[in-house]
Amino acid sequence: MKRVLQLIFFLSINLSIVVSVEGQDIHFSHIHSSPTFLNPAMTGLFNGDVRFMANYKSQWQNFTKGYRTMMAAADMKMIHLGKRDFIGAGLNVFSDKAGDLDFSINSCQLNLSIVKALDYRGDQFLSFGISNAIVNNKVSYENLKVFDATPEIQGQLGDRVSYWDFSAGLGWFYAFKRDNFVYLGASYFHLNNPQLSFYQKEYGSELPLYRKVILHGGADINPRGDFSLKPTFIFMDQGPHKEITIGSFVKYNYDKKANKLKGSGVYLGTWLRWYVENDVRGIDAVVLALRFDFDQIHMTFSFDANISKLTAASNGAGGPEFSIVKILETPYRAKQKVSCPAF
Repeated sequence: MKRVLQLIFFLSINLSIVVSVEGQDIHFSHIHSSPTFLNPAMTGLFNGDVRFMANYKSQWQNFTKGYRTMMAAADMKMIHLGKRDFIGAGLNVFSDKAGDLDFSINSCQLNLSIVKALDYRGDQFLSFGISNAIVNNKVSYENLKVFDATPEIQGQLGDRVSYWDFSAGLGWFYAFKRDNFVYLGASYFHLNNPQLSFYQKEYGSELPLYRKVILHGGADINPRGDFSLKPTFIFMDQGPHKEITIGSFVKYNYDKKANKLKGSGVYLGTWLRWYVENDVRGIDAVVLALRFDFDQIHMTFSFDANISKLTAASNGAGGPEFSIVKILETPYRAKQKVSCPAF
């Protein structure tokens, strides 16, 4: 009987780890507040010189400990290549913790990008970016209280694994009018095929992280002076998991200053998120968001309302998310003629 219980425990631990590391990457609902996390080609693409971003997301807290996800990021226009082109650099720090085992993912990511003008007016640009990350996954077996089998099983399983992760992306944007633009992006993550197995080396088990493809885009459409639309979409494909999110912000510009960096406004937004998992598909959640701009500070609060088949267990509660973005200018900005997207 004891051996049977040990076997059940062993399989349960491995199943939870496999689901975590081979599943879909953690991501944010705030597409506008995490662009460099979404695509390294978005590094440096903003109206200003230095940008700071912070995101916090809490999800599924009615399922044990749920998920708690945090990200801090900073990026800048590092080297100016004439009046229009530049090289951007950024740093993303990411932390996610989930479940009673405190399964955690911690990452430090360095982004580099190059942005090239496609016309002499500086209205249309192409960007390319790469990301190098050091990632550490960790699990706490100490939180398990299952008979006396834990030490024997821990002899085969480690409690952490670290790896290098390489990704790349492309971006394009076009400012067709003052305060009006469109953009598209594509990124490819985990190009170096990192291995995530928690088994000790002598037990020789491989567990690759699924590669991930992201396609995303959006626009800023200003049909009249005091109102504008900011539609966005994002498509993710990772292993058997596919997801698409479509929606838009509606912005009211209550401060119509000439400098679009220092204008203020309030936004209301709604997005729908669909999923495809092998033969299972449907609507996962509706995302409701409220955002405020105060000069060069952008604050967003949203809530994911679950409307999938998990509603019975989650009571419709996906989770809240909060983000803040701060943009700084320096005297060098006057030398640049780049109309970057205002995410």
